[in-house]
Amino acid sequence: MGGLGLMLVLACLAIILIRASTSIQGADIQLRLTDTRASQGQWLAEIEARNVGGETAAQVEIEGMIGGENASAIIDYLPASGRGTVVLGFSSDPSEELQLRTRGWTEP
Repeated sequence: MGGLGLMLVLACLAIILIRASTSIQGADIQLRLTDTRASQGQWLAEIEARNVGGETAAQVEIEGMIGGENASAIIDYLPASGRGTVVLGFSSDPSEELQLRTRGWTEP
């Protein structure tokens, strides 16, 4: 019985040491255009945001640009390894020239 207790303690210590020695990567937001469609005289671009980092991001501001036209939207909460979707509206088809960027976020 004492051997089992010792093994559990050693396993817990190993987990603690591994987590302490591994640096946690902050939020890392990657953007991807997933769909475009015409709707009521404008073009809509559906954007997927993926947080491939190790920490949560909140109030993630996504911006899309075509020429001189900008559109932006905010994802309230994007957990580590999570995904979110925003839709941006433009006057021309965004499938060719759309540039995407993350303007910023807060760390809750």
